[in-house]
Amino acid sequence: MSKAGIPLSSHESCQRGIETRDHRHHSDHQVQFYVEDASFLDSLSRSIGTALGGGDSAVVIATRTHLDGLTGRLRARGLETPRAVETGRYIPLDSRPTLSKFMLEGWPDAARFAEVVGGVIETARSAAEGDDPRVFAFQEMGALLWAEGTSGSALQLEQLWNDLGEKHSFFLSCAYAMQTFDREEHDEPFLKICAEHSTVIPAEKYAALIGKRQRLRSITRLQQKARTLKLSHEELEMRIKERTKELKQENLQILEQAGMVEMANQSLRELSAHLLQVQDEERRRIARDLHDNTAQSLALLSMNLSALKTEATQWYPDLAEGLSENLGIVKQISTELRALSYFLHPPLLDEVGLESALRWYVDGFGQTSSIKINLELHGKLERLSRNLETAIFRVVQECLTNIHLHSESPTATIRLSQFPGKISLEITDEGKGIAPEKLSKLASSGLPGLGLRSMRERIKDFQGDIEIISQESGTQIKVIVPLAAAAS
Repeated sequence: MSKAGIPLSSHESCQRGIETRDHRHHSDHQVQFYVEDASFLDSLSRSIGTALGGGDSAVVIATRTHLDGLTGRLRARGLETPRAVETGRYIPLDSRPTLSKFMLEGWPDAARFAEVVGGVIETARSAAEGDDPRVFAFQEMGALLWAEGTSGSALQLEQLWNDLGEKHSFFLSCAYAMQTFDREEHDEPFLKICAEHSTVIPAEKYAALIGKRQRLRSITRLQQKARTLKLSHEELEMRIKERTKELKQENLQILEQAGMVEMANQSLRELSAHLLQVQDEERRRIARDLHDNTAQSLALLSMNLSALKTEATQWYPDLAEGLSENLGIVKQISTELRALSYFLHPPLLDEVGLESALRWYVDGFGQTSSIKINLELHGKLERLSRNLETAIFRVVQECLTNIHLHSESPTATIRLSQFPGKISLEITDEGKGIAPEKLSKLASSGLPGLGLRSMRERIKDFQGDIEIISQESGTQIKVIVPLAAAAS
């Protein structure tokens, strides 16, 4: 197919592309890269209009959107395309259905392509007027494959067009949107696409330059920009490497510091657990001393005062009355001493276990605080380690004390359950709750307050978890301790 006499567009002096094959056959194969659809369609409509106006034929295989835009532009140029379609001189085809006719398993099939597209070219050639019938063809099926990410199929399709040009005479123009080549990995396939075309037309701004001087000036500026970008890229890579090295060093320092902090926290947790254990042991010792020594001394004093009162009643009534008053004081001291001893460490906790100690404590606390306490024990509670039973008992003590002092709740519920694998404790009230900002500080920072720190430390020592849920309708504290820890 001869190029003479068929103006393709306003770009009468097209830049030569990268050539890797001999294009001295009858057909010419050009590619145009565009940025704006409107500019590209204007150029294409001029080429088709010139071909049809000169009696040549035109084959256009484009997207439906581009076909519609092309039809409007040809009509605006005064060309009656329906008549040209009837005579076969203008063959507009939708690229998607046309592509499907010769694609096989994602690749263009050579035989089907030659049959389908070659047949269309010959039909158009037969309809052309004059002694030297010529065909102008346009296709963007390659662009469609490229946009779908199948660059290999797009390249093979361009090669099939070149093979078809060896058998049929036509002028072929292809088009690709420049914005589809926007990644670094597109560089190599982009050059291969260009290499399959005899002429490469750059995007609109460059192609619109008039004169060799303007274009050489533009090429020089592009070279300068490319050099600048290369240097900037190398400098950026160097800075990235340096910063990466710095960040690695900083990360190592942070990891070392984090390790030191974790060691310090672990030491602090161990110290806290040890202090709580020492505190409990000291309470246990003081309670035992009060019960075994001081309480016995008071009992002996009470017996002596009682005997003196009996002797004095007959001979010294006034003395007997004074002794009676002192005897009452001693009994009151004994009662308070026994309560203090039990509060420090109830003997039932060691002798019988957690269940009996809780029942005793809840009964006594309910009487002194006027709070209605409901104790629910679920499942068969087996004896736990002495330290864990003490920890759970202390948590209950702290919670009930907080309810009495802060919540203004008339009731409290204690649920203690033993499940396979864990011990569960829930304490709820119907009080005014904890203010959200205070609860947030307690939960996030672990600041001392409401005995929360000691409760957390006690439960954490057994790998357990404690959760506080508080609303205006009341507060709930949940404690979960693994059974493995309970058995230790």
